[in-house]
Amino acid sequence: MDIPFTFRQLEYFSAIASEGTLSRAAERCHVSASALALAIDELERHLSLQLLVRRKGHGVTLTPAGSRVLSLARHLLTGAEALASDAWQASTSVTGTLRLGCFSTLAPFILPPILQEFGRRHPDLELDYVEASAPQLNDMLLQGRIDAALLYSVDVSAQLAFDTVQEHSPHVIVAAEHPAARRGSVHLGELLSDPLVLLDVAPARQNTEQIFGGLGLRPVIGHTTTSFELARCLVGRGEGYSILFQHPASDVTYDGHVVTPLRIADSVPATVTGLARPAGAPRTARYRALHDFLSGWARSRPLPGGVEVATS
Repeated sequence: MDIPFTFRQLEYFSAIASEGTLSRAAERCHVSASALALAIDELERHLSLQLLVRRKGHGVTLTPAGSRVLSLARHLLTGAEALASDAWQASTSVTGTLRLGCFSTLAPFILPPILQEFGRRHPDLELDYVEASAPQLNDMLLQGRIDAALLYSVDVSAQLAFDTVQEHSPHVIVAAEHPAARRGSVHLGELLSDPLVLLDVAPARQNTEQIFGGLGLRPVIGHTTTSFELARCLVGRGEGYSILFQHPASDVTYDGHVVTPLRIADSVPATVTGLARPAGAPRTARYRALHDFLSGWARSRPLPGGVEVATS
């Protein structure tokens, strides 16, 4: 639907109704009386209504239709002013509500420091969060249901903008008793005789397959699981090795066994995480503050076992 008027025309109309004459309204709006008259003529023509009766030397009088339009026009102008004020506040101050989405497998690592440390730094900001899959988060962003989402870069729709927070170097985990456990690093080719415990969640599986494919290697898959912790438990019990992209603070598994993280000695691509937002959406003060916090957190985050994590 084409809107047959502009907010500027409504502002001029409201000023004329308030001032009673074109000349005083023109002074208030800092335009010429002829420009004001032209704008009102255009407004009346597009609405197919006479809004004012102009009497030379006696100012203007609203018609009945003009009175109705004036009430609606001022309601629209008030709403526009509130919108502009809210947008200005969002762009310049870390207040209000930030609706944040987080990819489910990233949530245990990233959401707690956001909710505690970032929330403590910005007490006037209300954090509203949701955990979901990457496709769901993409849809929520495009529908305006959330303001930003923490995602792996490979999962970000082309309709979204993406700001990198961290690059994760993938690492291998083996049981504490594995022959390579004391070495600190390992070539993936050395592990091909062992079964791979494959984490079957996006994008972990795709990234793992890309790593082996890029090296021309074909692993033997011993177990496949969608559970991050189950993969660690199986490795801890000596059921194989796994490639992971996030590192828990403890190397002890849920069932009390120990896994050892090893750097991958081969040249493998990093995995990137960051903040996604609708393409064209501004980086508000809330968004910038969160991105700055996450970048600093990523740089200072200690990781056990010497596993390297690069930051943007």
